[in-house]
Order: sequence, then C-alpha cells, then structure tokens
Amino acid sequence: MILITGASGQVGCAVIRALSKVGIETKAFIHSASNIEKVKEAGATEVFVGDMSEEKDLREALHGVDTVYYICSAANPKEDEIGEQMIQIAKKVGNIYFVYHSVLHSVLQDMPHHKRKLHTEQLVVDSGLDFAIIQPAVFMQMLMPAVKSVQSGGPMLQKFFTSDETQMSLVDMEDFAEAAAVILSNKDYANGTFELCGKGSYSLQNMEAVFSEVAGREVKSAYITDEAFIGQMKIDASSYQAQTLLTMFRHYNEHSFRGNSVVLSQILRRDPHTLHQFVSRNI
Repeated sequence: MILITGASGQVGCAVIRALSKVGIETKAFIHSASNIEKVKEAGATEVFVGDMSEEKDLREALHGVDTVYYICSAANPKEDEIGEQMIQIAKKVGNIYFVYHSVLHSVLQDMPHHKRKLHTEQLVVDSGLDFAIIQPAVFMQMLMPAVKSVQSGGPMLQKFFTSDETQMSLVDMEDFAEAAAVILSNKDYANGTFELCGKGSYSLQNMEAVFSEVAGREVKSAYITDEAFIGQMKIDASSYQAQTLLTMFRHYNEHSFRGNSVVLSQILRRDPHTLHQFVSRNI
C-alpha cells in the first residue's frame, strides 16, 4: 500500500491514477472530507482525512503502508518541518520506502520553495530509510490558462517570459505521473534522485509557434502582470504563497529554467510528450 500525501491536488490525483492503472493500491491523505470523492474517482483504494502537521494523524495514516510519497504544496512554509516529522514517524514504523516530491534544480536557493525542498531532500537522504527523490520540471499543465484563452480566440496568456532570451523546459504531468508510479512501485530505484523533464527547452517564440500551428491561426502572447496573477489566485499579495510564486517567476524570467529528458525517457522507455502533443491534446 502506498500513502500519497497532498492527494487531492493535481499532482497527487495524477499519481493515484497512474498507480491505479497498473493495479497498485493507494491510500490518499487529504486535508478535507470534501475531496473524498475526488480521490476515489482518481482510483484511491483508501482515504485518510487528517492534518499533515499533526503527529497523531501522520502515525495513523502511515499504519499499514510500506511506501510513502510525500507531496506538499510548494507554497507551504512548513514543508521541511512536516517532512522531518513524517520521516521520524516513518523510521519508527520501520521498513518504509520514503519517496519525496521535490523540484528540478532544488540547488537554486534564491527561491524560497527550492530552499525548503533542498533542506527536505537532505533530511530524506540522512534518514537511513530507503528513499527516492523525484525532481519534476515545470508542468505543461501550468499552461492551461493559455490553452483556454487560445481556445476562445484570445492570446497565449503566460507568465514565464519577459525576455526573448528566456528558455523553459517543461514536462507533461501524465509522463511525470507514469514515471513516478514506476519509481514508487519498484525499489530498484531506491536511494536515487531522478530529474523528470520533457525534451528540449522553449523560448517565447517557440511557444507562440506551437500554439499557432495547433490553433490554425497566428497566436501572440500576453504577459500576466504580478497584480493580475495575484488577483486570479485570490491570495494576499504579501503572503508567503504569493511572494514564493512571484519570486519563482522572476527567477525563471531572468535565468531560464532548463532540464534534460534522458532520465524520464529511460524510465518511460519512450520519448516524453512534446509541447505540441500536449497543446494538441487540450485544444
């Protein structure tokens, strides 16, 4: 039985679906009972409703499982604290394969969530547990606002590019989830760190060209301002969540964010989906 934390989120549900597809039982750890049906529809075998910051809930959730996939919101300021507590409980339970959902290039310490994720990685590696660390690139699914805008005849809404020089590598969440399911269900991957990224990188012009080809018309981009982004997210501009996300986008814009697809291709035993395939599938 594999425990999936943060199970009601987009990533958690994708991983549950991928595991269910290959017949592997999962226990979904969710914060609100309102998401029970959501994770069951994704394929969860069992559902546990609780608070990851509460030790008693973690202990109960870990009962009867042999593998944990620790997924925590990138904007949670306590990700490393929760991770440390979960690791300690997993050690007491014993014989737990602890898989951690990190981020591509966690060494980039100017972004708050990368700093917390790198710290959590260190805790995982030093735990003495069999572990795996999964480091996904930016998900193509973050482009869904752009897809919906283009579908309705509008521009390609985006927040990744303020410069023609910026390059972004992406990964389809479906590919990521399929690979994560392999890592979670096969301890041959234990004690390794795996960068999961699609092939190549894209400039703004590359992305406009892909959207234009799929849409059958010329598509230009429209940059989402910080103010508009915060408004869409419906969060306080001064909050940790807002500042973490804005800092992330500023880093991407200034430095690019590129990765390599070799590891993902090897795990999938095929080429990862391209941006063109993703956009074609959704428009």
